[in-house]
Amino acid sequence: MDIGKHCNKPYECDAKEYCWKTQRQIPDYSIFNIFNLGSKKQIELYSKGIVNIDDIPHDFDLTANQKQAVENYKSKLTYIDTSSIKEFLKDITYPIYHLDFETYQQTIPQFKGIKPFEQIPFQYSLHIQHEDGTLTHKEYLSQDSVDSRYDLALNFCEDIPSDVTVLAYNMSFEKGVIKRLASNYDDLREHLLSINENMQDLMIPFQKKWYVTPDMKGSYSIKYVLPSLVPQFEKAYKELDGVQNGSQAMNAFANLGKLDEEEKQKMRTSLLEYCKLDTLAMVKILEVLKKV
Repeated sequence: MDIGKHCNKPYECDAKEYCWKTQRQIPDYSIFNIFNLGSKKQIELYSKGIVNIDDIPHDFDLTANQKQAVENYKSKLTYIDTSSIKEFLKDITYPIYHLDFETYQQTIPQFKGIKPFEQIPFQYSLHIQHEDGTLTHKEYLSQDSVDSRYDLALNFCEDIPSDVTVLAYNMSFEKGVIKRLASNYDDLREHLLSINENMQDLMIPFQKKWYVTPDMKGSYSIKYVLPSLVPQFEKAYKELDGVQNGSQAMNAFANLGKLDEEEKQKMRTSLLEYCKLDTLAMVKILEVLKKV
């Protein structure tokens, strides 16, 4: 059976890697990254045996974003829209609170008011960047096996004033977490919602294609943006002990209660180091944008 939309529906097939990479040798960055899987343009190219972006005909009908992505890949050049980035940065005022949440899920909710598979915040990291260049860090990590959401929300409100710029990468996730906390705790609702109102999204310059490099492979995910802009951070994540990505953090916290005290403290340290690196990465990305 040939590859297509069905490879990801209703979930990604366990054999996808084999079918795509081994059988059909689809490159890591191909027409499937430029066009939506199953779109007419992607099907048209694939039916002609075209999977490499270099092979897309010059006169092929493309949208402006698609055309830019193809040209950037073929030329292997970095594209930077400095005027748009400058306008974006005007709205980011000091002090800047770089924010990242970590969450986990429970299949069968153990706490009151939790839905199955709801994202439950258990940790946050804040890097606070001042105009003179000084950087301070604040963090919170919940106790395991108890509902620490109120304590997290309370510390969160103490750590972030209601009238400052809060910066997140893909802020819809952070906003969703804060909105759910606000709906649960009336005494903190006003402060939490004020923080939400002042949030800015560091993803926008990359999502809007104002800053594009070939290494980003057409993506604006921080997974591709960070190593492209700040290469040394890719190594920094790999050097972390125990927790190196969000999925590992989620699983590590969910299983803390199964560890003995010594192992638990070691894993808590790993969780704090990982989340701290996430917000420090945002600081570095912002520095790159300011330089250009």
